[in-house]
Amino acid sequence: MAVRKLARAVFIAGAAVTLGSLPLAAQTVTFSTVGTFSGGGCTATSCAFNGFTLSFTPVGSNSFGSGSLVDLGSFTTQCVTCTPGAVQSFPSGVTFTLTINQTGPSAGSGAFAGAVSGSLAFNPSFSSLVWTPSPSSLTLGTPGLAGTYALVLDNTGNFNINAPTTGENPNASVVKAFVSTVPEPSTVALMATGMLGLVPAVRRRRP
Repeated sequence: MAVRKLARAVFIAGAAVTLGSLPLAAQTVTFSTVGTFSGGGCTATSCAFNGFTLSFTPVGSNSFGSGSLVDLGSFTTQCVTCTPGAVQSFPSGVTFTLTINQTGPSAGSGAFAGAVSGSLAFNPSFSSLVWTPSPSSLTLGTPGLAGTYALVLDNTGNFNINAPTTGENPNASVVKAFVSTVPEPSTVALMATGMLGLVPAVRRRRP
């Protein structure tokens, strides 16, 4: 009898967890992005310096399931009138803001902001610039109707922007993030209730 009750409790708990997880698993996130430069003689859409340009291409409206690695847009470096290797510096004081506009599961927007700085070194094995965004993770919306975006950065918290090379001019660097949805409190409570159903059965089974 005790074994039967334990099995029943396990089944109920498992069903609660499964049902509680369905809204989260089925949820998708829909968003678009905008990238804006400022300072150092840059316009909102690009920076130009001694025949060298740095620009950002945003993404239009896209929908992804929770737990996806997504593209937020890409930086592009290009030598227009220069030759890769000819320009060795980049103007200081340049900032870049990446704004995420989320339309699903709920409306809302937020921005990653950071400075684009660094010397240009046109070595195909290395990046020429870095963007250090703050914060590195962003949550838009309210629990149950929210998306969290965690930027993919290097171990120093930077995003590396590749320089143009002889073989890659222009050269693009895609900004990626891991997107997930935040479970609503009722879902978490349902999962917890299902697990608690195991406790009485386990206690009765002890000698």
